[in-house]
Amino acid sequence: MKKIYLTVAAMIAVLFLRAQTICDPNGNVVLYSNYDGGVLNINCDVNIPNLKIGVVSYEMVTINLTGPFVNNITEVRFAGYTTTTHMHCPNTPPVTSIVGAPAGTDTIIFMPPSPVSNPNGYGIIICNASCDSSTNQGGCNTPDQVAAYFQQAFGGSLRYHYTQYGCWNNTYDMSAGGNCCIGGVISSPVPVAYFQSSDTVFCAKQCIDFTDLSSNNPIAWQWYFPGADSTSSNSQNPTGICYSSYGTFDVTLIACNLNGCDTFTVTNFIQEYQLPATPVITANFDTLFSSLAFSYQWYDTSGAIAGATNQYYVFTQQGTYYVVITDSNGCAASSIALNTGIADHKTQQFLIYPNPSDGHFIVNIPDTYEPDANIFDIYGRLISGLHCRPGRNDIRFDLGNGVYFLQFTNGKDFVHKKFVISR
Repeated sequence: MKKIYLTVAAMIAVLFLRAQTICDPNGNVVLYSNYDGGVLNINCDVNIPNLKIGVVSYEMVTINLTGPFVNNITEVRFAGYTTTTHMHCPNTPPVTSIVGAPAGTDTIIFMPPSPVSNPNGYGIIICNASCDSSTNQGGCNTPDQVAAYFQQAFGGSLRYHYTQYGCWNNTYDMSAGGNCCIGGVISSPVPVAYFQSSDTVFCAKQCIDFTDLSSNNPIAWQWYFPGADSTSSNSQNPTGICYSSYGTFDVTLIACNLNGCDTFTVTNFIQEYQLPATPVITANFDTLFSSLAFSYQWYDTSGAIAGATNQYYVFTQQGTYYVVITDSNGCAASSIALNTGIADHKTQQFLIYPNPSDGHFIVNIPDTYEPDANIFDIYGRLISGLHCRPGRNDIRFDLGNGVYFLQFTNGKDFVHKKFVISR
């Protein structure tokens, strides 16, 4: 008698598990959820146009899609753990995968947030093991959370939801339906407007693109771009929005669906700065000077000169030089290139040594040059005069540390010799 009772109970349990539950006969969203993962074989044996399939599990799942109407699938999405060390089923795969879906319809998402707050369920979509939304689910989601997530992701209507705790290990015919309809009818909430852009801070005129990131499926958009050439748009993702005026500008997005609208404004979202004035290079002896800026980088014909980041640059060979300056906003401008050279071979007749020194130098000048010289600092300012004699001169300069120049003349041209004082 006991054996007969157990057999009948088992048959009733099987009949219950296979009982057809269809939430909406015209629905196009079907859901499968469990805890233990495994191999989920779904037979698309019903002609359901625009078919959407959602699967949730805490452990990895291989989702095999077959059947005569498999090409009706327009989207199949897995939400939950994509890989984990938890493996309670002998057929649990190492990673979650979707097999047999039409190209471009499959999506695997790691633990997305739940759009429905239920104190009995988890705050992210991770697993669902029963058709019970009124008791604590021990770290899993309640079925209303799962249904809300997929219907907001898919749109459409819930046809059925099949949920269980244990491993997927059978073929599940769509004609058999599911065992849960909780959360099958939900109202789409008002959108939460949000956006991003391809750039927010730039120098001079620039055209940028905007991307709508609003949640809850908006169907209409209104953008406002004060300060831009085009001050408004009703595209979802406006492109080529150009700013020609300097300043800071707000951006506003209003996103709407059939339940209402939400407005999102970012104050001073766009910051457009004016380019700095073209720097001017002046040359003093073998040193180039840039007009004042925030930072500097000197270049020659081979590219940026390593370490040449001061307002001045001392060149050692003839060439073409220019400077790129930046202001405090990071905006840059380049000078006109300057062709320059060093003093000719006659400078070889002059000697000043040791160089650098503590201020004591030996200066040799040829007798073809006048004995009087001038001393300039690195900025080209006259410091003082100096009287020398032809030949060797033992001189101590009472000057501070720095770079200086001696200027000699023979009445026709000038020669400059650099010396460095370092104590």
